[in-house]
Amino acid sequence: MKKPDFGTIIAIVAGIVIAFLLVDNVLKKIKIEELQKEIDGNENLTKELRNRLKELMQNNKEVDPKIANELGQIIALLEIKQDTTAVSKLAKIIENLLKELYKEDKQLWALAEASGRKSPVFADYLLHAKNNKIISNEDFHLLSVLKIIRNEEAHDLDIHKEKSRILAAFIAGLGLVLSLCKLLKKKTIETNKI
Repeated sequence: MKKPDFGTIIAIVAGIVIAFLLVDNVLKKIKIEELQKEIDGNENLTKELRNRLKELMQNNKEVDPKIANELGQIIALLEIKQDTTAVSKLAKIIENLLKELYKEDKQLWALAEASGRKSPVFADYLLHAKNNKIISNEDFHLLSVLKIIRNEEAHDLDIHKEKSRILAAFIAGLGLVLSLCKLLKKKTIETNKI
């Protein structure tokens, strides 16, 4: 009987390893799809967002009444399953807070001009906030998703996005709203002292 050569053994082992990796990859994809379905069907996530919004509106002295009113409208949008419209409204709140925070910031205008714009846009405000360490790198990317959804909502019909992306962007956005409200209140107090 002839002994199998070393190359044949290596080829068989490599084939088994490749088959195992392919099966493992397929199983991971199936698990990811199952998790995505679970997230999309989980009403508790939407409830959690509503609860966070209500808490932000009611229990926070830093939040301006006009912003609290907008947050209430976002809750109503979430309850009628208008997630992307709610994201768009949240982006509007963030943009207005950033405009208020940076209304006299010459670096922001220079950033816009460097991008070929006559005046700053939402992307410039987000980048400037990231550069000033108001927004972390991770939150910057999540807020960029929020900005993209807002832009699509403004220009396209019947927008549908993965719930996990909306949730991640939403949570980052809510955190930023609270941070910006605190910063603006602190800035107002400091300005009034002068």
